[in-house]
Amino acid sequence: INEKKIALSLYYKSPATYKFMRKNDIILPGESTIRRWLNSINYSTGFPLKYMEQIQLKISGLKGNEKKCAILLDEVSIMKYIEYNKILDEIEGFEDLGILGRTNKLGSQALVFMVRGIYKNWKFPLCYFFTGSGIKGDDLITIVKNCVEKILKLGLLPKCIICEFVIKDQGTQNQRMFKLLGGTEKDPSTIVNNKKLFLVYDMPHLIKSLRNNLLNGDFEISKNKIVSINDIKTTYNIDVQNIARAMVNITPTHLAPNPFQKMNCKLAIQLLSHTVSAALKTCISTGELKSSTAYNTANFIDIVNNMFDSANSKHIYDLNPNRRPMCDRNPQVLDNLENANSMFQNARKICHKTKKIITPPCFVGVVWKLLLYVKFTSPKNWKL
Repeated sequence: INEKKIALSLYYKSPATYKFMRKNDIILPGESTIRRWLNSINYSTGFPLKYMEQIQLKISGLKGNEKKCAILLDEVSIMKYIEYNKILDEIEGFEDLGILGRTNKLGSQALVFMVRGIYKNWKFPLCYFFTGSGIKGDDLITIVKNCVEKILKLGLLPKCIICEFVIKDQGTQNQRMFKLLGGTEKDPSTIVNNKKLFLVYDMPHLIKSLRNNLLNGDFEISKNKIVSINDIKTTYNIDVQNIARAMVNITPTHLAPNPFQKMNCKLAIQLLSHTVSAALKTCISTGELKSSTAYNTANFIDIVNNMFDSANSKHIYDLNPNRRPMCDRNPQVLDNLENANSMFQNARKICHKTKKIITPPCFVGVVWKLLLYVKFTSPKNWKL
């Protein structure tokens, strides 16, 4: 048994190293044997014991900061289908929330939890559940707390919970979960199992929500400063007539997406990018775009683009200064976040059809995210 665990641990650590050791006549089980061992695990909703044992082997080599991780969760639509599992002797495909029990509803959504390293690049799926028509916020609370407990037992150090902020129902179950956990705009964090966890909305989905709101309304970002999707459409129509195009990545799909395309984050990020902002400013300077709101729209896109870049840092050194880490050497990163925060705190939406002035939940989500980003990167919050 110990030899089996050592072999699996080596394989998890690095399959390439495992192959190299076998080629150099070190006696280890073949890859087909390893795969057969892994296939013997019976996966089911919740936290199967054998699977958790394999996870324990996978992370056994982590030390110190390498154990710090983020909990990610998302709910995706699946096809309704039932199937008999001979090994588990049960019918799969119904709503199944693990410790919360099963119902006779057919599962149409899959709720998946993943754990990902913050300081080191590692990840693994933790668990999954089936829901009939989306999980309730109260049930989500119970499952999240159970996940945190399991992660702590593995010896990992969870630091934040990241979830989607969608436009269809404004992620009501996720918002309710954060509210029940005690998170607020001023303090987006909670305590679970005596561990402080930051509550994070996913930035790409916030950008998607902004784009979707802009499609059916104008934004008033300050007094008498209006942002309009019509400015982008007019600029696009001007650009497609030119031989040398500026908005090469923009298509009619970006400007008039169908219900499925509205779910695509990439299209939203491309539309609210520096390329589009530069094209608007070029058309303004040449006199081709004479809209009174065009300059406001271009500035809005610039702020959103810089906000996204500054919240999407991956490398210490990046050709784009806005994508560099937040530190004293990169003051522009904090400036970008503060500019966006100031704008969205006062922003309102004017609906095209009803002319009502509202504050979309995604505006609140952006302010929440930006405040949290500054707090999360503060060194005082990274004590073991």
